[in-house]
Amino acid sequence: MDIAFSILLVGHFIGLAAIVGPFLLQMRANENFAITSMFYGAITQLVTGIGMMGLAEPLDRDIDYVKIAVKLVIAIGVFAAALLGWMRARKGANDRDIKPFFHAAGGLALVNVILAVFW
Repeated sequence: MDIAFSILLVGHFIGLAAIVGPFLLQMRANENFAITSMFYGAITQLVTGIGMMGLAEPLDRDIDYVKIAVKLVIAIGVFAAALLGWMRARKGANDRDIKPFFHAAGGLALVNVILAVFW
């Protein structure tokens, strides 16, 4: 079970990198946003985070349910922003229409990282 938890944790970090990496690289850009990467990263984050929570209790890890609930709500916000941006990009929307969703997903992901570290 520890190995499965560690594999999920690695996947969780990869999902985080897929969201925060493009966000930090393209924060000041005005076109060609990597919203697809953020969308798939958000999916990865949600799936692996839920999986880790499912394995945490049998492994007798300390769980702060309030923290996890707050982080889940923020992660759903990241997913929703990335999904809406990705759907607009698929429909051929201009970059101005995608930019707010890109920044919302990236900013919320950074908030989630800060909560994970400092809470």
